[in-house]
Amino acid sequence: MSEQNVLEAILEELRRQRIPDALWSTKEIGTYFGVTAKRATYITNQHTFPDPVHAPDIGRRWIPDEVRDWAKRHRQPKRRAA
Repeated sequence: MSEQNVLEAILEELRRQRIPDALWSTKEIGTYFGVTAKRATYITNQHTFPDPVHAPDIGRRWIPDEVRDWAKRHRQPKRRAA
C-alpha cells in the first residue's frame, strides 16, 4: 500500500469516526487563547507547539488536549490593567 493510500485510509477512518470535528483549527485555537487568527497562526508556528495532524481536505488541525497541555507549560497569564 502506498503512502498516499495509507493517508487516505486514515482520513476515511477519521471521517467515519467524526474525529476531524474534535480537532482544532487555528480559528478554534485563537478562540481558546482569546487572540486573533493572525496571532493564533503565530502561536501554532512556535517550535515548541504540538505538531498538527495533516490530512487532505481538512488541512492542519491540532488535538485539543495537546494544545491545552502546551498552554499550561508555555502561556503566561494575561496581566490585568491597574
